Amino acid sequence: MPTYNPPAMDSGLGTPSQSSDVIGARPQPLILSMHPATLTQSFAVAASQTLAANTVVGLDANGRIVSATPTTGIIGVLVDAITTNASTSYKGATVYTNGHFNSARLVWDAAFDTEAKKQTALNAKVGTIKVGTIATFTP
Repeated sequence: MPTYNPPAMDSGLGTPSQSSDVIGARPQPLILSMHPATLTQSFAVAASQTLAANTVVGLDANGRIVSATPTTGIIGVLVDAITTNASTSYKGATVYTNGHFNSARLVWDAAFDTEAKKQTALNAKVGTIKVGTIATFTP
């Protein structure tokens, strides 16, 4: 009769071990408070644009969304990321036109390289929209 040796099922039992997880910091909120109230408005996005969510946006000469620069001014903060192609079938996007935002979470054009330039642009926000106050703070 053959000898059958079952596999050792207890290997590793009773052996001390340790494991750990690396948990990153919780992201700070985009919207810091409800004063001023958060309002949104839809706009057409210009052709050939790739804009990340939370990008500070303005309007080009044709009234379409582009990343805000000192020449375009600011109308708000883009809600969702969007990419458009070069065609003239423009896509729409939702923009926060009013609200109290965490400035550390906003995506700015490279032209706004200082906090002073950002605050000046926010204070001179263009009057394309009916209601619009954008406040920012870095916690």
